[in-house]
Amino acid sequence: MLVAVPLAYVPHVARLLADLDARHRVGPVPRRRADPTPHPAESDWTVEDLRRLSQGRSATHRTVAAVLDALAAEPERLFTVADLAEATGRPRKKIIGAMAGLTRLLKAHYDYAGRGFPFDRMPGRPEAPRELCYTMDRVRAARWREAQHRGPETAGKVGAQPDL
Repeated sequence: MLVAVPLAYVPHVARLLADLDARHRVGPVPRRRADPTPHPAESDWTVEDLRRLSQGRSATHRTVAAVLDALAAEPERLFTVADLAEATGRPRKKIIGAMAGLTRLLKAHYDYAGRGFPFDRMPGRPEAPRELCYTMDRVRAARWREAQHRGPETAGKVGAQPDL
């Protein structure tokens, strides 16, 4: 709803709205725990979901797939954006841009609210405490590798065996 306000009253209305907003403001949201917690199996990323994610054709998909390859190659390791740039051969800006695009992509095409990211984000390592780090646990790393080896022709077949 739009309300017409005389120009002379605009600063007063803006101040009133800011005051009302400040009174109803919720406290800060607590940071996520530093220790990665295992996700319930039913809400975690399946091999099929990861396969579908890996087959996207956009630049974001390709960069994210390269990041997931790097994370899966060294499960449990904490990677900074600089580490991921080095491991993938992509510029830091591409990694950062892909991570920003990934959130939108997951919200649009996957159960982002239930699953979150296909990796974990956590506060930095001792040598870079203010930088966000990315990691993947061994279970997801194995699923990602299986998704990469399991082609679309076998993914939907009953009794198809994944390459291990």
